[in-house]
Amino acid sequence: MKALKLKLFQETACYRKPFAMKIAETYPLPPYSTINGLLHKLLDADHLIPFEISIQGEYESIINNYQTTYFYKKNEVTTMPMNGHMLLGVKLIIHIAASEEILEQLYECFSNLSEFISVGRKEDLARIDEVSFVEVNKFEVDNDLDEPEEGVRKAYRLKQPIYIPRQNLEDENVTGINYLLCCSYETIGTKRKWHKIDTYYVEKGNDITCGDILVDDSKDEDIVYFSHR
Repeated sequence: MKALKLKLFQETACYRKPFAMKIAETYPLPPYSTINGLLHKLLDADHLIPFEISIQGEYESIINNYQTTYFYKKNEVTTMPMNGHMLLGVKLIIHIAASEEILEQLYECFSNLSEFISVGRKEDLARIDEVSFVEVNKFEVDNDLDEPEEGVRKAYRLKQPIYIPRQNLEDENVTGINYLLCCSYETIGTKRKWHKIDTYYVEKGNDITCGDILVDDSKDEDIVYFSHR
């Protein structure tokens, strides 16, 4: 399968959790909806484009940032000081699968930007360190494998934290923090109905020892867990 691979860097980022009212908490990685929104914005899309997205990466540290928060209620605007979490030194690896035509358009968009992109808040600017096409191949994991076999490999050790949709995690010994992440939405009347994905945030160093996995053909051989596979 052909996919577009992005490597991004952010000095600071806050991927704010919804319903976090007393403190602006952040997800450790951007949710699917954040990347989905970025892709649709770059394409200037006026309709929902189906993407499969894999998100992994890490950050150097997390700090508390004291900030003024605005609350809007009808015609009234109030403010309140709040603590907010902020990630520092974020490195992201994003894999995107879609039709070949859409992937080509995205490649051109990322290669010829007219302005900086942001991931998370508007001020969370992202530097594009790599944009490339990769082939994503399926492998069966057999931890008892002695000799190399086509389409089969031994356990895969995660190199960085990653979101793994719960339905795609076949190794029951691998666990993580459970998040119900927004991915896309449809408008019903005047309201948005969000489609969510039951996901594990799995730390690096975990070994995938059974089941099927997807790995790209880059020199890094990064694992891929698409949002809709």
